[in-house]
Amino acid sequence: MIYYALVAATHKLATADAIIYATAERHDADILTCDAHFKDLERVIHIDKKD
Repeated sequence: MIYYALVAATHKLATADAIIYATAERHDADILTCDAHFKDLERVIHIDKKD
């Protein structure tokens, strides 16, 4: 199984989000985002959008 597909299934992420998250994991990097899909994941710094 391709690693990002495992990440997608485990974290219930869409393909594009899973690729981003899997790439960050492989490079031991944090993710800085305002995308709510990542909000509760490890090593994610989530910033709320201001309307």
